[in-house]
Amino acid sequence: MEDSQIIELYFARNQQALLESQSKYGTYCNAVARNILSDARDIEESVNQTWFEAWRSIPPKKPDILSAFLGGITRNICLNILRSHSTQKRHTDFVESYNELSKIVGMESIEDEIFTKQLAESINEFIGELPEIQRKVFVCRYWYFDSIEEISENFGFTKGKVKSILYRVRKNLQKHLKQGEFL
Repeated sequence: MEDSQIIELYFARNQQALLESQSKYGTYCNAVARNILSDARDIEESVNQTWFEAWRSIPPKKPDILSAFLGGITRNICLNILRSHSTQKRHTDFVESYNELSKIVGMESIEDEIFTKQLAESINEFIGELPEIQRKVFVCRYWYFDSIEEISENFGFTKGKVKSILYRVRKNLQKHLKQGEFL
């Protein structure tokens, strides 16, 4: 079923929308959750909450890209679960990628600033201007929290090339944020 048809089902408040979403994007949302969380129960809970949140959000929201919308919901739910389990062992790849970005903005300010509208807009602008490969590698690492190994396998790059791309993009992001007076 096409995304537009699924969205129409949500707007009609037809519960088939949930089944279609789960059928089409369940594996994808599980992958997003697994990249952030390590506990199978937490992963299952976050994906189940995704369907509830989608039902609650559509309408009034009408997502342009349903997969990105559902993936974003899953990601935010997982981050909230991770924060609530702060005393538990965190997923290594998540912590590593989080730390890489936090070095740019600073640990104290990233918690306070990353979710502000202006910073998000500035980062989105920066990402939108990246060449396609750099943008995809960056998003895989810092949105989906893919490991260096996963990215190198998916793109057919060496780990060194992936690290180099990410390093250059982080440096350019830092320059961009300084120009925007976020740093």
